[in-house]
Amino acid sequence: MNAPKRILSIALLALSIAACGRQVGSVPFSDEGTKSATLPLTAGSVAFWTDLDVAYEGSGTLSYRIELSQAGRTVATTTCDPLGKMSVQLGWLDIQRGASHSSSGHGKMLCGATLAKGGPTLVQATLAFGVRPLTATIKQADLVVKQ
Repeated sequence: MNAPKRILSIALLALSIAACGRQVGSVPFSDEGTKSATLPLTAGSVAFWTDLDVAYEGSGTLSYRIELSQAGRTVATTTCDPLGKMSVQLGWLDIQRGASHSSSGHGKMLCGATLAKGGPTLVQATLAFGVRPLTATIKQADLVVKQ
């Protein structure tokens, strides 16, 4: 690839990554459960990504139930599917062999929220299987918050 094409490719990649928003924080998971973090969010759109490394046998569905609270009041709720379709995937790898499934990578989920005002925001998330597979190993399933 010649130099001008290489520079253009690098610039386009940088722009596409920048368009994905700035990471404000994350809520780390290594198993099912409820966790939270207080993050400095601004008014406007909030995007949810996942840093995922999970393997399971049989059919299964996994979701984050997310609640955003400011000053003790719930200001937004949403549900995100870390195993579903993603609008952006970075380093994503899905493998299916018979009943064995594994997914890993960094992806922007098809969910989000809008905040009327900014400030310290409690992000409380519950990660749980809806349909429980026969076996499951969650090495990482961090919920990443971007604006």
